[in-house]
Amino acid sequence: MNQKNSIEVVLSPRLFSNISTKKPFVVVVADVFRATTSICAALDYGIKAIIPVKRIRHARFLYRLGYLVAAERGGTKVKFADLDNSALSFFKPEYKGKEIVYSTTNGTKAIRKARKETSHIAVGSFINLKALSEWLIRQNKNVVILCAGWKNKVNMEDSLFAGALAELLIESEKFDTDCDSAKMALDQWQMAKSDILGYIDHSSHRNRLRNLVSDEVLKYTFKLNSSDVVPILKTYKIVPAKD
Repeated sequence: MNQKNSIEVVLSPRLFSNISTKKPFVVVVADVFRATTSICAALDYGIKAIIPVKRIRHARFLYRLGYLVAAERGGTKVKFADLDNSALSFFKPEYKGKEIVYSTTNGTKAIRKARKETSHIAVGSFINLKALSEWLIRQNKNVVILCAGWKNKVNMEDSLFAGALAELLIESEKFDTDCDSAKMALDQWQMAKSDILGYIDHSSHRNRLRNLVSDEVLKYTFKLNSSDVVPILKTYKIVPAKD
């Protein structure tokens, strides 16, 4: 009997240094409000690559070199940036084929943290949930789902995504989990999946961003499987997976 790959869920970047999964593994970074959804949306729309940077000063330096920059802190666009981190902000014809520097409060920091442990990093959201699960099955590696959270705290939407992804992987019969965080996320997904928007409406991050995230963006964020793109980190750029 073939041994199944494992699933581990890390509910906060602060806990990432304590992972127990053995290499080789793929880290799936999830920052549903809004970074990883926006990255999926951007690449799906035809943007060539996203360049994640941790610090605003790095984003400003690249802006001065002529790069397009999407950057926010606390949900608000930084002054020098060309655009914010809302998914729909990337849907402009003039951005197609371009590379965009990207810096956010939580998501890009989580990506950089994951990069210290592995070169196998994918970006997850509800909009690419099925495509991502199928890609992970083909990779035949253990999976660690890293929830970006909010300033190193656990949040509802990222752990909810972790449960949704874990469910699909387990249903493939190629994966299993003995991780309590994964089991908690699976229970959360079972409770919420019949009314995702209603469930998320109670989250602190939704309340924090209520004046910044329109109903249109909210519906886009939690619409399952609207994209077939699987963003992966190649060296220092996020690009669509080809395999």
